Amino acid sequence: MGENLSAYANYELGEAFFEIINKMVVMDGIPFSKIGDFEIVSPSWRKLADKQDKTPEDIKKIDSDYKMEIRDLADSCMIYMAAKTGNKTYQFTLDDYKKFLSLTNSDKFAIPNDKSEIENYNKKIETQFKKIANHGEESGDNLIDNKDFAAFIYALDLKSEHDENNKFTGFILNGKITPMNYAMAYRELKEDSDNMISFKLRQAYKNLFVNVS
Repeated sequence: MGENLSAYANYELGEAFFEIINKMVVMDGIPFSKIGDFEIVSPSWRKLADKQDKTPEDIKKIDSDYKMEIRDLADSCMIYMAAKTGNKTYQFTLDDYKKFLSLTNSDKFAIPNDKSEIENYNKKIETQFKKIANHGEESGDNLIDNKDFAAFIYALDLKSEHDENNKFTGFILNGKITPMNYAMAYRELKEDSDNMISFKLRQAYKNLFVNVS
């Protein structure tokens, strides 16, 4: 499966992604405001996106480059997860995911000390895994691959927009994962309901892999 990964993917980028987002939350999924945003995109993408009077070619390049950089990051996360779990198929089961969390201390704030709460904790981890693995759908293959993880990263960047009356008008992408965005997703991923992160994951997957002209 490794031949399907981006040539620009690398272990260090995957490691950096997990290390930074893991610092974005404190207990109960509250954002840690002293941690800065995680930049998904390159400075060159940011420069073009900030350009005034963009041409149709500029807009097309902004979209294609964004999706390419999302893929590079997602594939880097797959390489990092593979190195940690020993699963070189780059398709991760629930057991692989649990192993990864334990080896990287990625969910350290949620692990209960009380043995009676372990069952509930494991159920939440399974819910989180399935939402990512099936990109927000009710069912799927129950395997996290690079497309699922690209949709997850994309969903973390989707930010709600509201008008002057606080009415929801849609989503924007700005190439950044903020502590607030991640903390909200962190909580919603563990909720056994079809919630906002479920919707974002579905939209992200469609935008990346289904609605492609």
